[in-house]
Amino acid sequence: MQSGIVVGPTVLSRMEWFKDLFFPDKETPVVEVFSRVGLVYTAFLTGLKMDPGLLKRYGKKAVVIGLSSIAVPLFVSIALTSGLIMMAKDKEKLSYVFRICAINSLTSFANLVPALTELKLLNSEIGRIAMSASMTNDIVGSTGVIIYTLKYAGRVDSAYSFYATFSLGVYIFFVLGIIRPMAIWIIERTPLGKPVDEGYILFFLVILLVSAFMGDLIGTNIYYSSLVLGLVIPDGPPLAAALTEKIEALVGTIFMPIYLFRSGMRTNVDSITSRNDWRFLQLINFMGWLGKVTGTLLPSLYYKFPFNDALSLSLFLNTKGVVELIAYNILYNKGILSQQSFTIMIFTALIVTVLSTTMAASIYKPSRRHTVYKRRTVQHSKPDSELRVIICVHNQSHVPTAISLLEAVYMSEESPLSIYALHLVELVGRAAPLLIPHKLSRSESIAHHISHAEHIINAFLILEQRNQGGVNVHPFTTIAPYASMHDEICHLALEKRTSLILLPFHKNRELGGGILVNSRLRATNHKVLLHAPCSVGVIIDKVTIEDDANPVCTLPDKFEYSVALFFLGGEDDREGLAIAGRMVASPGVSLDVTRFLPSRSIKENPMETGEEA
Repeated sequence: MQSGIVVGPTVLSRMEWFKDLFFPDKETPVVEVFSRVGLVYTAFLTGLKMDPGLLKRYGKKAVVIGLSSIAVPLFVSIALTSGLIMMAKDKEKLSYVFRICAINSLTSFANLVPALTELKLLNSEIGRIAMSASMTNDIVGSTGVIIYTLKYAGRVDSAYSFYATFSLGVYIFFVLGIIRPMAIWIIERTPLGKPVDEGYILFFLVILLVSAFMGDLIGTNIYYSSLVLGLVIPDGPPLAAALTEKIEALVGTIFMPIYLFRSGMRTNVDSITSRNDWRFLQLINFMGWLGKVTGTLLPSLYYKFPFNDALSLSLFLNTKGVVELIAYNILYNKGILSQQSFTIMIFTALIVTVLSTTMAASIYKPSRRHTVYKRRTVQHSKPDSELRVIICVHNQSHVPTAISLLEAVYMSEESPLSIYALHLVELVGRAAPLLIPHKLSRSESIAHHISHAEHIINAFLILEQRNQGGVNVHPFTTIAPYASMHDEICHLALEKRTSLILLPFHKNRELGGGILVNSRLRATNHKVLLHAPCSVGVIIDKVTIEDDANPVCTLPDKFEYSVALFFLGGEDDREGLAIAGRMVASPGVSLDVTRFLPSRSIKENPMETGEEA
C-alpha cells in the first residue's frame, strides 16, 4: 500500500509537468475552443458520410434489430441496477444510472464506421446491416435528446418550453428549407467531373459554425446540430466529397486529437479509490454489454441469420467511440460523473471495444460466402447454354478493349451472352458502399454517380442493340473502398451465377507515352483471384492511344479477329481453350493454338491428351 501511495503522486506529477509544459492553465480556454471545433467538424463529417437510403434498402430488418439492440440492454440494465439502488435506499442515483444505461444502450454510426473500415468489412452483409442498425440508434438517440431538451426547458418555466419548441422548429426549417435546397442547387450547377467552387466550400464551413452556435443556443448539443447539418447535404461527389476532402485531414490530425487529449487529461487511475463504485459501474457496463448481445442476437436469428453472423453483428454493435466520449464529458462537466466514474467508464469503453471488435472479426469471415462446392467455369458449361460474364471497368479507357473481347465471343438466341457490366468507383465522401443497378429507380443521393457512369453504360447498351437476341446487358455501378471492392465483385458473381469475371489491368497508357500504375486496383484484382467463385481473367490492353481512338467495329457481323492461344497445360489453360473454342464459333474469328509439350520424363494429364473419355 505504501508503495502505491508513493508511485501514484509520482506518476501524477509527471502528467502535471507535461500538462503545464504543453497545455498550461492560461491556455485552457484555447484548448477548449479547439476541442469543441474538433467536435463540431467530427459530427459534420459523420453526417456527410451517412446514407439514410441504407435504412430503406434493408427496411424492417435493420429497424427491428436496431430497436431491439437499444430496448433490451436499456431495460435489463435499469431493472437490475434500480433494484439494487432501491435495496440500498439511494434514490438519488436513479437519474445518474438511467443516463449511463442510456449511453451504453446506443451504438452510433460514428463509432461503427471507423471499426468496419479498419477491418475492411464495409462491403460485407453484416457491415451494411450493422450500419443500418446504428442509424436507427442515432435516430432514437437524437429524438431522446430533443425530448429531454424540451422537457428540461419546461421545468424551468412553461414559457421556456414554448420558446425551445419554436427555436427548434426554426432550426429545422433553416437546415431543411434553406441549406438542403442550396446544397442541391450547388450540385446541379457544378459541371460533371469538375470540382466544386472554393467559395461554396467556404460558405458551408461558415454555415457549419453558425449551425453549431444555433444548436447550442436553443439547448441541444453542438454534436447533434452539426450531425443534422451534415445529414441534409447529399452524400458523395461532388459537394460532400469536396467538403470531406477539405476538412477530414485537418480534423483527424489537429482538432480531434486535441479533444481526445483534453479528455485523456481528465482520466486518473489513482482516483479509483472506492471498490463499491467500481463494482457497481462494472455491473452496469456488463449488463449493458450482455443486453446488447442478446437484443441483437435474438432478432438476427429470427431473420434466419447464420449463428456466427448474428453473433458477429451483436459484437459489432457493442463498439464504443467518440460519441460515448462526448457523452461522458458532458456528464463530467455537469458534475454528474465524478473523476473516478469518468475514468472507469473511459477504460471500460476502451476494453469493450477492443475485445468486441476483435472477437467479431475473428468469427465473421465474409469470404466464406463466396465458397462454392463446385467452381463454375466456362469449360464445364454446355456449349449451347447461356454464358454469364461479369466485365469490370474502372474508367472509359477500359471499355473499347472489353467490348472488342466480348464481341468476339459467339452469341446467338440459342447460346446467348449475359453481360453484367460493373463500373468500379472508389468510395469518397460517404461511408456506406453502394451497388447501383442502373435499370432500377434512382434515388437523389446516387444520381451524380449514375450520370458519371452514363458513357460507360451506353457503350455496353450499344453492343446489346447490335446483337439483339444474342446479348443481354445488365449495368451496375459499385461505389466501395478499394480494400473491400473485391467483396462486391465476388458477391455479384455468386448471386448471378456467372462463369467468368473479366478484370481491368492495373496499368494504363497516358497521352504522353508514360504508364500509370494503379496499385490499389492491382490489390483488388489479386483479392478477386483469391476469392472468386468462378473463373477470372485480366484484360491487358497493349494498343497505343492513337490506335485506341476507334477500336470497336460499329457494323454487326463485319469484324475479323485473329486469336492466338499458347497451351502449356493445366486447369487455367484448359479454361482458356474453352473460351477460345467459344470464340472460334463466331464468323470472322480465326484461332491459332500453339501447344507446348513437356519432356518425356513428365507424364501428361489424360484430360489434355484425349485418353480420358
